[in-house]
Amino acid sequence: MKKNIALSFLLLALIGCGYKPSTTYTTPILGKTISTEVEIDIKNPVDAIYLKDALNEAVLSVFNAKLKKNGDSKIKLSILSSSLSTLDYDKNGYPILYRASVSIKAYVEDINNSVHSYTGSGSYDFSVSSDSILSDNLKHNAIKEAFLKALQVIEFKIAQRGMDDNKRY
Repeated sequence: MKKNIALSFLLLALIGCGYKPSTTYTTPILGKTISTEVEIDIKNPVDAIYLKDALNEAVLSVFNAKLKKNGDSKIKLSILSSSLSTLDYDKNGYPILYRASVSIKAYVEDINNSVHSYTGSGSYDFSVSSDSILSDNLKHNAIKEAFLKALQVIEFKIAQRGMDDNKRY
């Protein structure tokens, strides 16, 4: 009962303050279907695979659109940089805390066939126990999570453009 009341107040506050989901502003720019492409980085082709997965996941969940080969709009991504760094060590000098950092560039062809470029950066911190080995699976999952955060930055920039366009009318 108390949860229902708290949820009702939260929804009322969000509606009262004029909150709108970002898809309200990105859908008029991107449409309901998006085609995706990722440039393969010759230095690190494996990260491009994880970026493609992250982009497809973002199209479905963040942009609330469908993937289609010839979509209403097109997003083409390239990796500017990706790195994995150690943040902390245990008392014996073994690394236990890492950060995956990425920077990406997006070329977005919108429903009006105009192309805009956006950059986004993201990072993801993760820990391992001092007696474990940093596996490739952990590294790639961290890179993918950092890509998702970078894609959210790009999504916010597209939504900002949509908000600015909405104010003009």
